[in-house]
Amino acid sequence: MKKKTETKKCAPKATAKKVVVKKAANVLLERTDKVVTKDKDSVLKIFGPSYKVSAILNEAMNEARAAETGLPVAKVLEVLKIRDHWCIRREWIEGKTLAETMAGDKKNLMRYLKEFVAIQCEIFSKTSERMGNLADKLDKQISASALPKETRYDLHMRLQSMPRGKALCHGDFNPTNVIITPNGDWRVIDWSHVRLGDPLADVARTYLLFWLSGHVAAAEKYMALACEALKVKISDVQKYLPIVAAAESSKEQSAKNHELLLHWASVVDYE
Repeated sequence: MKKKTETKKCAPKATAKKVVVKKAANVLLERTDKVVTKDKDSVLKIFGPSYKVSAILNEAMNEARAAETGLPVAKVLEVLKIRDHWCIRREWIEGKTLAETMAGDKKNLMRYLKEFVAIQCEIFSKTSERMGNLADKLDKQISASALPKETRYDLHMRLQSMPRGKALCHGDFNPTNVIITPNGDWRVIDWSHVRLGDPLADVARTYLLFWLSGHVAAAEKYMALACEALKVKISDVQKYLPIVAAAESSKEQSAKNHELLLHWASVVDYE
């Protein structure tokens, strides 16, 4: 039985390698089963066979709905199929990511973090019709995590007790997804995880992303600034940390932080 289990785990990786943008000159991002490339004046996100067509179309639809709120986002230009791969084409945004700007000017970290929080709060001020709720997504991810059954049950119950919310939540809000243009304007990219929900859940995930990327001091400063801007207690956001940690642990790309995420997800209360 052990050998069969190992075979099942290895199979998706073998399939994922079929995704190919062979020798692509302008690869911006490469994951197990998707590749993002710069294609002239646009960005092309190429999906592998593990992605359902309905999920790809839904991603494009959600990004279009986010743009319709009036936020300055990278617009979806088309959904197309190139050979055997479904793709989403978006407009190319010229500029530097906020992560690059922060890394090159560490003395002004607080100024950049305040701007980062202000952008996130502007996103929270928007809502949209016919968009899925973040709580439902988190619930499914908790079920897919490797946590013990009892811990998953406790997290499901905790999530049900939280407000569902109707604020626009980016779902992957971190400095690499904020671009500062040459004239100083900002654009937010990669809206594939956008949902409606409780802003505190989105803040908890952003805090977690800072932490997992090794920017622990920035994570704490961000948390304080976000809570101040939203007029909530840090403990209110911390209640979501086990939930978002469990959700993050269900993703294949989080394997290197797996043990840490499972530990966080198993902690009942944060002080």
